[in-house]
Amino acid sequence: MVEAVSKAQACVVNISSEKKAASSSRWPFSPEENQRPRVNGMGSGVIVDGRGYILTNHHVVDRVAGVQVQLLDGTSYPARVLQFDPVMDLALIKVEPTSPLPAIKIGTSADLMVGEPVITIGNAFGYENTVSVGIVSALHRDVTLSDEQVYRNLIQTDAAINPGNSGGPLINIEGELIGINVAVRAGAQGIGFALPMDEVKRVAAEMLSTRRLAQLWHGVVAAETMRGPRRVLLAADVQRGSPGEAAGVRPGDELVQIGAMPVSNAVDVERAFLDARPGTPMKVVVRREGVDATLAVDVRPLPDGATLAAYEQTDPIWDTLGLKTSPASGDDVSSVNPKLRGGLFIQAVSPGSPAAAAALQRGDILVGMNVGDRNWETIRPDNIMYVLRQPEAVQTDSALLYVIRRNGLQSRRISLADPRVKNIIAQ
Repeated sequence: MVEAVSKAQACVVNISSEKKAASSSRWPFSPEENQRPRVNGMGSGVIVDGRGYILTNHHVVDRVAGVQVQLLDGTSYPARVLQFDPVMDLALIKVEPTSPLPAIKIGTSADLMVGEPVITIGNAFGYENTVSVGIVSALHRDVTLSDEQVYRNLIQTDAAINPGNSGGPLINIEGELIGINVAVRAGAQGIGFALPMDEVKRVAAEMLSTRRLAQLWHGVVAAETMRGPRRVLLAADVQRGSPGEAAGVRPGDELVQIGAMPVSNAVDVERAFLDARPGTPMKVVVRREGVDATLAVDVRPLPDGATLAAYEQTDPIWDTLGLKTSPASGDDVSSVNPKLRGGLFIQAVSPGSPAAAAALQRGDILVGMNVGDRNWETIRPDNIMYVLRQPEAVQTDSALLYVIRRNGLQSRRISLADPRVKNIIAQ
C-alpha cells in the first residue's frame, strides 16, 4: 500500500474554484453571471500527461469563475477547462507547468474483483492529499443523484470518499489508476463510488485527441483487447483516407510505440500524437503477425470547412436515433420480466432527434425492438444497428421500442423516416 501511494500521490492535485451559485429569488432581475453570488468549491484531479493535462469530474469545474490547481509540493497554477462530458461527468483541464509533471500510470477496470484492495487519494473536506484504503465492495452499480445526473456501471468501494475527493483517483495496489472518484452515499459510511477506468479511457482519449486540441488528424482508432494472457492495444479501425491509412497502418495491427512513447491504451495514443506536426512524420511501431514494423504517420490539418464531427469516431446510434446507451445486465431487467436477458441503459437523448420525438428519456432501459411484426432483443449497442439494417426496417418508416421505465414495461414508436436515418441504414 505504501509503495502504491508513493507511486501515485504526486500525480494527484487539489482543485479549488469559485463557483457561480444558481440564481435565486433574491436576484430576480440580475441575469448576468457576474452579478450572481459566488461560493467556493473544491475537488481533486489526476495528472494524465506531464505537459499539464489533468482529469477531474465535470461537476467540480462546472459553472466556475476560476480554477486553481495545487500540486503535492504546494506549487499552485491557474487552470483552464479544455473539454468536458456531462454525461460521463468528466472534464479535462490544463495547467502550464514550468517543468514536466509526474503522470499517473493508467490501469484497467476490466479485471477488478470484489474484495480487491483499493486506495483513494484526494482533497477530502479540504484536507489535501488525504489517503484512504478499502476494498472493491461491488461492481456495476447504478446511482441516481437527480433527474439530470444518473451514473451507470460504477465501482463501489468502502475506501473513504468525502466531499472534495470528487475527480481524484481510485488506484490498485500497483499504483495504477483504475477509476475516478465521483460520488458518495450521503449519510452512509463506507459507501463511495468511482467511474470505471475502461469507460473513462474512452472519453479521456477523445478529449485529448489531436482533432479536438490541435485540429489535426491521424485516423487511428485504438482499442484494448486480450491476446491469450496478454492485454494488447490494437488499431481497431483506420479511418478511410486518413494519414494512418496512408502510412500503412492496418486494422488489427498491435500498436507498440508512437514517437518515443510506448503505448498501452487509447489515452497513450492521443498523448503521443499531441506533439505531432504536419510535415514531421511520427514513428509508429506496429506488430503484425509477430513481426515489428516501423511506419511514418504524418498528421494533417482537418480540411478547410470540414466539421470536427466528420473526423471523429462516429456513433451510428447517436447519429440515427439520437441515443447514447450502455449495457444493462439481466439483473437490471429481470424484475419486470424474468425472460429478459439484459438491455441498454439510455444515458442521453439528443434534442430534436427521433428518440426525443418518441419521448424516450435518460434512465430508460431499452430491452427490445419490433419492426415489421418481428421482435429483437437489444442487449448490445450493435443489436440496434442490426435491426435497423433488416429489410423490414429499410422498407418501413417507424419501429416500436420496448423500454423499462420505473419498473414497468412501456412501448414507444420511433420514426425511421428521417433522411439521416435512412442514409445510415442504407450504408
